[in-house]
Amino acid sequence: MTRLLRRRTPPTSGTAARPNRDGQLGIAPRASATGRQSARARRLLQPVPLAGFALMLVGLLVVLGYSAAAGKRTPVLIAARNLPAGTLVTASDLRSSQLGADSVVLAALVPASGEASVIGERLSVPVASGDPLARSVLAAASAAPAAFTLALPSAHALGGQLQPGNRVSVIATFTGATGGATAKVVARDLLVLAVSSPAGVGDPSQVTVSVTVAVPNESAVTQLALANSVAKLDLLREPINPSATPIPPASLKVATP
Repeated sequence: MTRLLRRRTPPTSGTAARPNRDGQLGIAPRASATGRQSARARRLLQPVPLAGFALMLVGLLVVLGYSAAAGKRTPVLIAARNLPAGTLVTASDLRSSQLGADSVVLAALVPASGEASVIGERLSVPVASGDPLARSVLAAASAAPAAFTLALPSAHALGGQLQPGNRVSVIATFTGATGGATAKVVARDLLVLAVSSPAGVGDPSQVTVSVTVAVPNESAVTQLALANSVAKLDLLREPINPSATPIPPASLKVATP
């Protein structure tokens, strides 16, 4: 029995061969481009791709936020020179500078607009030249140090050049019963809190001024009190970074005939 052979047509591009009910191959259409795009879109909407996209978006926002903060500069107060601890702040001690920082850092600094509020305040720690003035370096008003007032001629208190915020050493010259004299340092590196104006005009060696200094302990007070009563006082203005080398005493002996 002769079996009839049917001629099969090879599938064309865009179609796929599949068997029909008679076991013969037929032509089935391939998936269209639109179908492939829909499948890709469904994959992108899965939880993992969505989470990755969200993280990328958050990272971009953070970078943009930091860039905006760095680009925005705020005027703040900085030290115009090296300011030692205990300095009474004056206008010449400060200047304004533009600083780019986040809100947390700026909140801890004194803005340029707040200059009037810090003039006359005392520094609790030293501030280097060019450093921003932090609110925390200003001493509390209630933390006033113990103080002592010296009375001495203006010529022996740097001739009127002494200012609050300076640091001084007190040199006392004691005269003995025989006419000899001994000079020694009775206190060193004391912070000047206030200087009075001369009570009158005339000979600087005769015009008296009052100099109030902060004292670190009770022993310094008794030394200063004794020297202020029986000795001639001279003030030595210390540099910003005083030397630790002690100042040796000096004696003058009067020869007996």
